[in-house]
Amino acid sequence: MTVPAISCNNVTFSYFEEGKDVLKNTALEIPQGRITVLMGSSGCGKSTLAAVLCGLLPDNGGILKSGDILLYGRSVKEIPVSERARSISMMFQNPDLQFCMPTLREELIFCAENISISPDEMDYEAERAASQLGTTHLLDRPLHTLSGGEKQRAVLTCIALLNSKCIVLDESFANLDPASVSELLPVLSDLCHKDGKTILAIDHMSDHWKGIADRYVLIGEGGTILCEAETQEELEAAKPIFTEEGIAYPGIWEKKTLATESSTEGLHFCQLTIPQVPAKKKLFGKATSVKPEYDASLYYEADAHIPDGKITAIMGPSGCGKTSLMMTLLKQRDYFGNIEIREDEIRELRDIKAKDCFKEVGIAFQNPSNQFVTQNVLSEVLDGLKRRYPSEPEEVLKEKGLALLDTCGLRKYHKYSPYMLSQGQQRRLAVLAVIAAGQKLLLLDEPTYGQDYKSARALMDLIAGLVKNEGLTVIMSTHDAGLAGAYADVILHVKDKKFTKEVR
Repeated sequence: MTVPAISCNNVTFSYFEEGKDVLKNTALEIPQGRITVLMGSSGCGKSTLAAVLCGLLPDNGGILKSGDILLYGRSVKEIPVSERARSISMMFQNPDLQFCMPTLREELIFCAENISISPDEMDYEAERAASQLGTTHLLDRPLHTLSGGEKQRAVLTCIALLNSKCIVLDESFANLDPASVSELLPVLSDLCHKDGKTILAIDHMSDHWKGIADRYVLIGEGGTILCEAETQEELEAAKPIFTEEGIAYPGIWEKKTLATESSTEGLHFCQLTIPQVPAKKKLFGKATSVKPEYDASLYYEADAHIPDGKITAIMGPSGCGKTSLMMTLLKQRDYFGNIEIREDEIRELRDIKAKDCFKEVGIAFQNPSNQFVTQNVLSEVLDGLKRRYPSEPEEVLKEKGLALLDTCGLRKYHKYSPYMLSQGQQRRLAVLAVIAAGQKLLLLDEPTYGQDYKSARALMDLIAGLVKNEGLTVIMSTHDAGLAGAYADVILHVKDKKFTKEVR
């Protein structure tokens, strides 16, 4: 009988001695040479379970109160860290946490050094892994300049170089466009079904893995196994459990009617050109700034209209400039052409001071942990509420803050540090903190990545309500066509450095 790649035997884990058990008597086996997709609601313990399975926890925090993890029949705690990489490697939900070097090439060399690859073979292995994952063009670009999706592909490239027997992927497609997902799925399938690797993939979207997954496992709070499915028929039969847990299954989103714009009010991009490499801020708008050529631009002489009081979705491949557009709207990147705010009068964005811009525009970043300014979940929304309602008493603001947290299921965490939340919970908190400040324009960069269906629906219903009742204007970037179809009034696709409006 083949030994499982991973055996999780009645594991109970907590981050604190007296704290809540994040995993409670969790028992799970991951068979060798197969793709297992692990699903569950936001905050149920999926990422914690993954880190425990890899031995990252409790080595780097928390307490394993009971149970053991066997990796190919050996207890993880008995395997030296230097040997583990040969057996198991993991891609974090936030790829920024995994990089140590400035470029992907240097990161790959660093990985090669850690598994004692001969210096004469390091460059070859780096090129091989990059070719396998389609990231050769990213090898010498600074990692901090890559899009979220490009960073995920970069991490996968490092995992390919490590050549571990078991690969754990935590939301590996969260920031990837559908075309990139379609390109990577055959690569992952070959790694498993041809090369014999074992893949454990955490994902909120079962349809990503349709056709290549061998097994689906749905877990509930505390890491309890709710159901397992090995065929599409078994997956269909489990829909009631998915619904109860708030997990998306194919076709769950319903399309809304796209708006026909009757007003010219809002943002107008006129011949907008945004350089791939931003100028230093002191050069913004100066005569020394030179308009880039087409190949050196993210957008080139692009026109579009973002209507007031609507939700506009920006869709396009990873690296096309969706996040850069948002940073441009916050006056953090230079541009050529015009960005006009048309209301009672026409204002040009470059004529507005940055501090005044932030009074009108709020943003929830792709990586929510980059924007937290306090050490407490309630304080995070109170910070915005205090700026919005400066004369309100503290107790009134506290009640407003708790009510806001309640809309997205975060009230019970109001005394936690934001950094103790799951990635999905952090994202909800980041959006709520921006909503609390009451700016007129809200920029949402991948607002629902890492979210289960129930949480994404609650968050987007809240935003849609503010758009309808308070005239909020929202620009969101997303790779989720279902989400955009369900909530956006206007959908703009980025292609060939231009905007194309979706019509249906």
